[in-house]
Amino acid sequence: MEVYVRLNDSSDKDYAFQFSQTDTINNKVRSIFTTDSRKIGQKITLSDLMVIRPSIFHEYEPIDYYKSTHPGYMTEGGCLLFHYSAGKDENLEKLDYNKPLIDQMWPGQLIVPKWKKSNKYVSIYALIILIWLYTDLPDVISPTPGNSITNTLSKILIPILENRLNQKDMAAKLREEIQPNYNSVGAQWAFFALHIFKIIFITLFFHFALANPFSFNPIKMYKIRNVDLNQKNEKIKNLLANLGWIGARRATYDDYQTNFYDYTVKKYGGVVQAYRAGAIKTAAAPGFILNAGEGFQSPLDERFTADTFKRIDEENPKFILSEEYFIELENNLKELLDDAEGDIGKMNTEIRRFRRYGMYEPSEKLKHIVEVRKAIYQKDKEIEEAKKTSDKKRD
Repeated sequence: MEVYVRLNDSSDKDYAFQFSQTDTINNKVRSIFTTDSRKIGQKITLSDLMVIRPSIFHEYEPIDYYKSTHPGYMTEGGCLLFHYSAGKDENLEKLDYNKPLIDQMWPGQLIVPKWKKSNKYVSIYALIILIWLYTDLPDVISPTPGNSITNTLSKILIPILENRLNQKDMAAKLREEIQPNYNSVGAQWAFFALHIFKIIFITLFFHFALANPFSFNPIKMYKIRNVDLNQKNEKIKNLLANLGWIGARRATYDDYQTNFYDYTVKKYGGVVQAYRAGAIKTAAAPGFILNAGEGFQSPLDERFTADTFKRIDEENPKFILSEEYFIELENNLKELLDDAEGDIGKMNTEIRRFRRYGMYEPSEKLKHIVEVRKAIYQKDKEIEEAKKTSDKKRD
């Protein structure tokens, strides 16, 4: 069974992993996040190769594991993408760590780890920043004036300029500038204010993970730069096989919309042709959000008894997951692979696209599901818009 696992606590990092019928959180999913290679019988861990934690202020391993129960976003091909709110607390259900994942989740569902802020790393960062701030205190109030980092570097550079580069005038200028109170009091405070803004800016970058470095340790950085990061590397090959790593990343809705639009335009031979075929409107806003009780909220205990295709044609249509549905997806994908006529490149492209975006050329049964369910979505949307218009007129 393929399941997606969220790395970095980011909706852009939902990666596919393949788990067996007996795999659990304890014996498999924790292996993805462990920092101790001995626990998984490997020479390296995934955290030795890439950044997994949300930011430098978090622990290296999650504290809890949940599954997302948001119904999902249905694509034009009858597949499910994760909604942007899939990782919010109201859409999460804690997993049983010892129970097989196949008994707790639907294929393609999302596991969301919960991370804890690290007091240790926050304290280390705060200490470094405070020391940096202290060294840049204005000379008029600093107990050790003239000892900023810039001045310290200048003190190292001065003898080099004088004795090796024969730049005595430049050295003299630098020596003058590093004297305490060289700048006016106003200038000292202005520079210090700029320094504070600079630190706030850097801290926000780290907090929101706009900068999430692999490590600040130069030795670690040197080692990772010299690692052959591909599956020909025996250590990496064994690790990825042990973890069940697929390498496919599930698309967000925005990624899907852009890719599906490009695919549609190319399929019809241009924007004009796609417009004439009536496909542009769908390509510009493909798919729709499912309601409660549908998609990933389908009852797991009815997996082998429910029928997706019968349920969609009942008086109150709903899109529910079932074994019948996944068999249809598998058969549909096999047909598309057969159409590749043995071209390995086309086959791999089709499989990667399916894992990332879902189906682009659905079977008639899948098309029917989308048509019926989309008609309900559009009707609900019209009712909601009419209600909003009515409320505005009333106000």
